[in-house]
Order: sequence, then C-alpha cells, then structure tokens
Amino acid sequence: MPLFFLHPIYLFGLIAASVPLLIHLLNRRRRKRMRFPAVRFILLSQRRTARTYRLRHWLILALRTAAVLFLVLLMAHPIFETGVGLFASGNPRSLVVILDNSLSMKWSRGGEGFQQAKDAARRLIASLKERDQAGVIATDIPEKGQPSLKKEKATLLRELDGIQLAAGAADFARALGGAYALLKNPAPQKEIWLITDLALTGWDRFTLSALGQYDPLVSLKILQVEKKGAPLNATIKGIKSQNQEFAVGLPIQLEAALVNFTDQEIKELLVQLYVDEQKKEQRLVSLPAQREVGVSFRFSVNQPGAHHGQVALRKEGLAGNTTVYFALQIQDRPKVLVVDGDPQTSLVQSETFFLTRALNPVGERDSSPFLPTAVIPDGLSSVPLESYQVLIFCNVPVISEALRTRLRDYLLRGGGGVLVFLGDRVQVADYNLKLFQSSPPLLPARLREKKILPDGRGEKIEKIDVAHPALQAFSDQLLKGALQSARIRGYFPTDSPDPSALLALTSGDPLLIEKRIGRGRLLLFTTAADRDWSDLPLKTAYLPLIQALVSYLSGGKMGAVDGGIAVGDAKTLSFPPPEVGKALRILKPDGREREITLMADGERASVSFQENDLPGIYRLSLSAARGDVALPQLYAVNPPFLESRLETISERELRAKLDPIRPEIHPIESLKEGGKRIDLALPLLLLLIVTLLSEGWLAQRMYG
Repeated sequence: MPLFFLHPIYLFGLIAASVPLLIHLLNRRRRKRMRFPAVRFILLSQRRTARTYRLRHWLILALRTAAVLFLVLLMAHPIFETGVGLFASGNPRSLVVILDNSLSMKWSRGGEGFQQAKDAARRLIASLKERDQAGVIATDIPEKGQPSLKKEKATLLRELDGIQLAAGAADFARALGGAYALLKNPAPQKEIWLITDLALTGWDRFTLSALGQYDPLVSLKILQVEKKGAPLNATIKGIKSQNQEFAVGLPIQLEAALVNFTDQEIKELLVQLYVDEQKKEQRLVSLPAQREVGVSFRFSVNQPGAHHGQVALRKEGLAGNTTVYFALQIQDRPKVLVVDGDPQTSLVQSETFFLTRALNPVGERDSSPFLPTAVIPDGLSSVPLESYQVLIFCNVPVISEALRTRLRDYLLRGGGGVLVFLGDRVQVADYNLKLFQSSPPLLPARLREKKILPDGRGEKIEKIDVAHPALQAFSDQLLKGALQSARIRGYFPTDSPDPSALLALTSGDPLLIEKRIGRGRLLLFTTAADRDWSDLPLKTAYLPLIQALVSYLSGGKMGAVDGGIAVGDAKTLSFPPPEVGKALRILKPDGREREITLMADGERASVSFQENDLPGIYRLSLSAARGDVALPQLYAVNPPFLESRLETISERELRAKLDPIRPEIHPIESLKEGGKRIDLALPLLLLLIVTLLSEGWLAQRMYG
C-alpha cells in the first residue's frame, strides 16, 4: 500500500473532528419570527450583511475541524511510499526476512530462483541503518535454536549464507508465526519481508489458525520469484509393487507412477531403475499432458537382506524432482518339509499333490516363493528338521517317540512352524497320547473319532478369523466367498468347540486351530489335505490359504518394498519388547549419525524419528541386537511429489488466506529499483500551524 501509518491506533482520534460541529449545533439560537412592515427595509440590509457573516462562521468551523484532523494524523505519523519503499528514512526499523528455501525454489527462474531470493535478502540486510535490527527465518524444517533480532549485518549475512535449499515443502505458518513472535515487542516501525515463488503446495497447507499469533498492523511485504517461461514439469509420484512375496531369486514387479504437470506432452523421457547402485532396467516413455502414467520394471535379487534402489528420470530441461528412492527387504525362500503319510503310485492320487502344487504352482524351483521337499514318514529319521522353517504332516498314521521328541525341540527351542493335516489313516489314540497328553502338549485340543458325512452332504466353513495374520487376505469378499463355498465331508471333531479357532464349521466344530509352543507355532487342520474328505483343494481359495499359513508359520518374513515417507514426516520404528532401552543408531544420507533410545509402547519397543529432512536412504543399526530380531535395516525418504508442481497461488487466493493480514506483493525485480518513502509528519505539522493561525486571525476579525 502506498500510504500507511506508524501509529495507526491514534486514528481513532478522528472521532474528535466532529466536536466543533457538535458545539456549533448546540449553540445555535432559536428565534421567534415576528413581521413588522416598518422595519422591512432594515431587514433586507441585514440579510446582505448576514450572508457574509455566515460564510465566515462556516469557514471558522471548517478550520477548527481541519485542525483536529491534522493533529490526529500527525500523531498517527503517516508515511507515503512508492515502489517497495526499501530506502526508508525516519524511525528505526525492526525487520524480519523470511526466505523460502523449499524444493520448488530450485526450479524457479530457470534454476536461479533460490540464488535470486538470497541476493534479495542480502540487499534487504544491506539496507539496514545503524539503529535498525533484523532477523532471518527459513521456511523449511526448524533447526535447533531460535532466531533473534540482531543489529550486526555480518552476523545476519552469515545466518543467511547458512540457509540451504531444502527437500520439502515450505511451512509458511511456522515461519510467519516465528516472525510475528520476534516483532511482538513495541517498535517504531515493524516489517516482515517474505521472499517466495508462491508455489501452490506450501500455501495449500497454510491456515491462519495454524499461524497462531499475528498482528495485522505489522507490514507484510511479499517479493515473488516468478517462474521463467514454461519448462517441462514432471516428477515421480511414487513406487508400488503387486508382489506378495519378496524372496531371493523370485521376480519382483515394481511400478513407478510418473506425473506430467504441464499442458504439453513430454516425449522421449528416459526412466531408469537402479538397485544397490547398479542399473537394472530402463524405459523410454512419453508422458501425455496433465496425465499420470505407470512404468513397470521386472527384476530379481539374488542375495537376502536389505537392499536399496532408486528410479530416475533423465531429460534435459526437466523441472521437478527426478529421483525417488525405495528400500527392499529380501528374504530367503522358506524351506518346507512335507511328510506324505499316504503315498500313492499315481502322483495325482498322492496325499500331498494339491498341497505341493499350492506351494509351487508353476512347478519350477526358481519361480516358487517356497522350497518344498516331500518325504515319506520312514525317511524322517535321516532328515535334519532344523534345516526347514516349516514342517507339514499330511495323514501321517502314527507319531514315533523319537519324532515326538524332535518335534518338541523343533517347536520349543528352534521356533519352527508345524502344520498338521489329518486323514483316514490317522490313529486318534496315538495322536492324543503322543501329542496331546505329552509335556508340554503339542496339539491344541484332544481329538475324537472322525466324522464322515454321507455323499452329497458336507459342512460349510462359517467362521473365518480375518483379524489373524494368517487369514487377513480373506477380508477380501471374493476370497472369503471362495473359501466358504467349500464343503467338508470328513473331519475329526475335538472334545469341545474352541472359540479361538481360526476356521470353524457350521456345526461349531473347529477346522483350523493354533497352539503356541515356546517360540514355535503349530496349526492343526482337522480335515485332510487332499480331495478325500473335502473339495477345498479344488477351490481358488486353496492356494492363497496354504501359502498364507506357511508364510505365517515361517515367521511371515517374505520381504517387502518400502516406497518411502515424505521429507519432514516422522518415521515410526517398532521392535520386540526385549529391545526396550537399547540404542538405535540411524545413519542419514549425508553421513551424519543420530542415536535414539527405544521406549516401551504397549507390547512393543518403538521410537519416532523426526529428523527426516534429507531425501535418500536411512540405515539403521541396533546396539547389542538379539539374533532373532527382524530389524528393518533401511528405509527411504523422498521429497513430497507435489513440491515438484510449479503452479503458483493467485494473488486473490493468497489475500483470502491471509485476511485480515493485508500483504503487499511485488515482483522481486522491484527491489532493485528500491522506491522511496516520504515522511508526511512535517507537512502535516506545517498545515496544522497554518490552520491554527488562520482560525485565530479569522476569529479575531469576527469576534474581536
């Protein structure tokens, strides 16, 4: 605004300008009119004289009113400004410079926007006079320590030089709130200068309520770093995968979502995939205007453990974030030992035919998420059980004493997983004696004699515990319906219905029960694994059911892809309860290391890490870590994808967001012209003196 007041509170004194008029109205005499023909000619003469008197009277009233107005305006101290008013004169200033160092500033004005913003801030600091003071605030994630007002230009310039381009969005509410806090103390003249590109992403997040304290009387001036031309503007929205398992040697399908923010097609855009710093694949694509396109990559990893990768865009003149990071956790494929208690000469008639096909649908070893090995009960004595993560027993008639002892150790000490399918060859008395009445009991319930329903009849599966980790996939209605369409014609009831059963029949009898033994788990399927007692192996739900159960028994460690969090977001890390109190070390992408202590959080040890201010891969290490702790060794942090959008907020929308704060918006180039400020106090003082002298002279002539 070209005119503002240093002390606007005094403008309320303008009400006093009505006092002379009120006095005039109150002092008016009321006359009673009486007509005398003899004095008619005298009255005509008086009327001519009264016109002159009335004119002088109104002139005195105007001069007195003007005197009050000039006095009030003089106390409010008006300043007339042209341009940005950089070269001010008069009272000392308290100045706060807010520098937008969000990622979008990187692409303003052909890549020179942030440097121009810094140059403008230096010019503002250089304009400070001896009695002025200033502070510098950046819009990114706050560092330790609070900004303060200083008079030393050299100190302010060092603070300004220390501000680097950030990787996240601008937090204007925090920055403006900090500026108003610095200017809360009384000062003759207060100003906030915000240097920004007005990127839409930062202002979308801004609300006046988040700003907290503010003072509409403090002058807010915005210097806009305008974009230069219409550059190609695209970025990577994120990384996702359709894989359910991430295991050694298995193909991994990743898809990168690319977004074109411009109104023109971007042709011949090179998209490259890197894993562990090695290029895996690349694609040449075209991005339609204002569209999102998915680009797929297929690769495999031959080593278990944590891996990192990135997808990069390559094209000259492209504005927008061109690199997105991700982390991969690759596991060894679980080894599964399948014990066939009813081997047949025909492969299809085998007890384990459908089961092994569910574990390895393609039939090729290198394409299966599991590594199943089938043996007969007689061959178990020569097999080291500890070499397998999961054991599956299918219709095994009896359990020998030696096998019972090995199973107990495998579950208690080894932490393995066992899946037991029953069948027509199972001897109930032997199972109850060896597995249920043992110490500790290995079966979750005592078995009763088998129940075989007539042909054409069968029990439905009524209960599915979709909250259990092994059955969460069946919250999908299609899978759930496929599982419930199965008919169970034969099974072994238990002594009493188990309310904790994972699967239960319409009769209330459990179909799938779990028992934890030490560090291990045992799942009991009360029916057979083949088609003899049910049509479950023929249902589409059989494959995901078997794979989910085996994955759960192996620890559920089938790997994962981490598409990353946004810069500035917190990362919550969770570990088993024994890790409470241990030190977690986090190595940031710039080589700096942070150490934080794991705290108790319910039944877990967890911590929330806040300093995710850089894009890249963060590496974790846990001091004195237990061998059985599944530690996520890496996680990814990426810039907010909308920060690559070069769209700006309009002046009308910005003023609406800031209302009742009334900002002045100038292009950054206007700072070079500087502008001027004219102090109107002296002209007002002269006008006041002239007005008072004129009123006194005129009053003397009329009433003297």
